[in-house]
Amino acid sequence: MLPEARMSSAPEPAASPTEGSTLPDPSPPAGGERPKKKKLKAKHPKPPIPRTEDEIDSPSKQTLGMLAVIGIMTVCMWLFARGGCNYHPPKETRDPRKVDLIDLARDPKDAALELQQRWATKSFGGALELAKPPLIDELKKQQQACDANPQCAQEASTLRSKVQSVSVLLERDPLKATARVTTYGASATPEKYIVRLEREQQMWKAVSREVDDGSFKPRPPSAPAQRDGSMILRSGN
Repeated sequence: MLPEARMSSAPEPAASPTEGSTLPDPSPPAGGERPKKKKLKAKHPKPPIPRTEDEIDSPSKQTLGMLAVIGIMTVCMWLFARGGCNYHPPKETRDPRKVDLIDLARDPKDAALELQQRWATKSFGGALELAKPPLIDELKKQQQACDANPQCAQEASTLRSKVQSVSVLLERDPLKATARVTTYGASATPEKYIVRLEREQQMWKAVSREVDDGSFKPRPPSAPAQRDGSMILRSGN
């Protein structure tokens, strides 16, 4: 037997290209790009820990400046908006809107208040719209006396700016009601009146007005009918 040949550790020589063999193309494949290598991010050193308030610098001067600018702009815009809302061109007026009579007299307390306010300010024409006989006759006499007095119109203009009235409902049923009206500013002391009203379709109108001397006592409310709670049994046939 022949001895086995010793295996050599030397690398084998690279095979030389021969005819018919192809070498790898170093150019990138068609339709693709070479993979990009990830760039290593440079590590920035950590900032030192602040030890004093000056080193913290929070909030900064820039932040304070921007907050001041925003505050000034907010105040300016508020001033312009307020001025625009309150501006009235010369042709416009600030008079309150006109309310229909039916809205003023839909409730007896409001109707009594409106009647007394017009009466106290010597607006007898407006008070006549809220009155029924026999109160109409009394109002017409007051209106004739005011028309005969030249100073009545001036007094009425003065009273409109200082007279105020308060109304309290004392009694009410589906067709009639009674209210107490107190007027301030027409004289040195408050004036109190008892006004009785009646319903007229959807409105309430006054039929009388008397000075409140304290003798009027409203009726106590009627108690609802009470049942004894017994049950009625009905037997079927």
